Amino acid sequence: MQAKGRIVIILFLSFLVISGCAPKQKIDYFLREGVDPHYIRKVAVLKFENNSQESFAAERVRNIVMTEILALGLFDVVDKALVDMVLEEEALSDKILLDKAALRRLAKKLGSQGLITGSVDTYEIAREGTYSYPIIAVTLRLIDGATGEVIWQASGNISGYSTLGRLLGLRPKDPTQLTFELVRRLLETLK
Repeated sequence: MQAKGRIVIILFLSFLVISGCAPKQKIDYFLREGVDPHYIRKVAVLKFENNSQESFAAERVRNIVMTEILALGLFDVVDKALVDMVLEEEALSDKILLDKAALRRLAKKLGSQGLITGSVDTYEIAREGTYSYPIIAVTLRLIDGATGEVIWQASGNISGYSTLGRLLGLRPKDPTQLTFELVRRLLETLK
C-alpha cells in the first residue's frame, strides 16, 4: 500500500512540474496557399507597431526577431541601420502600415525578396496578489517584396505564469526570455 501511495505522490508532483513550469502559450498562423516562402533569401525587418503600454517594446521585439531569423537560418537579414536609413529617405520612418507600392519600392531598394513587419500587442507584467509574471503577445508578417502581398502571418501569446512557481515562490522567466521563446515558436511555423 505504501508503494502505491508513493507512486501517486510522484505522479502528482510530476504533473505539477510539467504543467506548472512550462510557460502558457498559443500560436496561430497563416501561410498563403501554393506559396513556398523558401524562395526568399533575404528579408528586411521593418519597424513594428506598438500596441502595448511599454514604450520600447516594439524595438526590443524587432531586435529579437532579427536575431531569431538569423539563429534559425531562415533568411539573411538586411542591416537594421540600412533599413532605417532607407525608411527615412523615403519619408516612411514614422509610418508602420505601408501600401503595396511602398513595400515593393522598399524591397527593391534594400535588395530583399521579403519584408518582415509586425506588432507587439501585449508586453506587460500581470499581478495576482504578490505573484507577478510577464505576458507577451506578438504578430509577425512576411510580405513578398515583388508583390507587396502577405504570404505568412503568425500571432501568438505567452505567459510566464506558473502554478508551481506561484505555490513555491519561484521567480518566473523575465519578459526578454519569454519574447525569445515566443518569437522562435512563431518563426518555426515558416519551416
